Order: sequence, then C-alpha cells, then structure tokens
Amino acid sequence: MLITPDFVFIHMPKTGGTFITEMLRLVYGALAVETGRKHATCEEIPAAHRGKPIVSVIRSPFERYVSQYHYGWWKTHPQEYCDPALIRTRFPAYPQVDFEDFVAIANRYFINVHRGVSNGYESPQLPPDLALGWHSEQFIRFFCRDPHLAFASITASDLQRGHLSTYEYPVEFLRTETLNQDLADHLQHYGVDTKLLGQVRTHRPVMPEQAHEARARLHARDYFDRRLGDFVRHKEMFLFNRFPQYREEVP
Repeated sequence: MLITPDFVFIHMPKTGGTFITEMLRLVYGALAVETGRKHATCEEIPAAHRGKPIVSVIRSPFERYVSQYHYGWWKTHPQEYCDPALIRTRFPAYPQVDFEDFVAIANRYFINVHRGVSNGYESPQLPPDLALGWHSEQFIRFFCRDPHLAFASITASDLQRGHLSTYEYPVEFLRTETLNQDLADHLQHYGVDTKLLGQVRTHRPVMPEQAHEARARLHARDYFDRRLGDFVRHKEMFLFNRFPQYREEVP
C-alpha cells in the first residue's frame, strides 16, 4: 500500500495501481510512503493511519481477467497460486493454456489461495452453484474487515446487493478506464497544485515491468463468447451487482 498525508492507497493487482503509485509520488514526493506489502489489504493499514480516507481502483472483471492472463504472474510464480501438478490432472498442458481454460482454472484452483497458502475462507451459507468467483473473493479479502467472518456470513442476498455493508471499509473507488481524470479529480479535493493535476490528467499509462506480454486482441469483448461471458457474469455476480456498468461489456 502507499500512504500519503491525505489518504491511503490500496493497490489491488491489475487495476492500474502502478500508474497511481507513480502519480502519487509525483504529487507528494517523499511524503508518499510505501508501507508493508505492495498489494496489502485494508486490514493491513497501520493503526496510525486508520483514520485516513481509503482510495483504490476498480476494473471491469472482463478486462481484469484478460490483463491477468497476459501479465502471466500465474505462469512465472505458480507457487503463489496452486500446485501445477494438481492443475495438470485436468489441464495436462498447463501453464500453456488458452484464455478460456485460464478463466476456468482461476475459478477452480486459484480461489481461496493467496501467496501459495490457503486462506481458509469459507462461505457455508452459499450453495455450490453460487460459489464466489476469483475476483469477487479478492474484492472481499481486500476491502472487508475480518475477512474470515465476512466470508462465513455472506448470503445469496448479499450477492444480489453487491455489498457487505457490515464488513466493508469505506473506500472511494477510482475506475481504470478513466483513471487519469478520476485521480486528478480526487487529488483536487486536497488542494494539489493545478500544474501537477494537469500532468496527472495527461500522463501516459504506466505498465508494470515484470512478466508483461502484449494483448493478442485489443478489446476484452474479443476474448469472450456468450457462454464464457455468462460464466464470468455468474461467478462474479457480487461485483457486477456492485458495479453494473461493467455487466454488458461483452456479449
């Protein structure tokens, strides 16, 4: 996470956080301090900074699956996800799999695992056909108080609402697709210099340096047919009900 004098930035992977980090260092200089893990959760905010507003970024689940597939951390750091031998019992060519198989693998083998260790997150009140998708699980882990209890308490009604109001930290979500403008608008509330705000609004995208490969297709919709799109919509029901603007991005 990155802590500034005005707020705490929580960096959920593959949402544009590298850009945010660079811009906050541009604006705040040495006063923007990275603390703990790069991808730390709200629960890990140091006690001294818990009164500050929390900012993060939300991205379309469709776009995020595509970004994760090509970024390939799951290929280069498989120990953080699942024993490859287990995955190969069903997908013998793993990690050389196509995008559709990657989505299936993520929602069968990557859930309930973080940094190679089982989270022990269980949602006993959800029937198997409503089991949380990989992204919804990450969202709850990143932004909820006492995630174990949050997972144990989640119901089908919570999925429909797209909220766990009892457990969620108050977070302002910027959007990946309008990140320059959203970040500049947010910083304006804190009296940031107009010239710096202009640099934020016009700055080029900032890509992570490690394990990145170019997309094979320009738009996320080009990776999904109706069946795969419906699969993701169902698995990530919680997120699509929370952020409905993303629901129809693919057929």
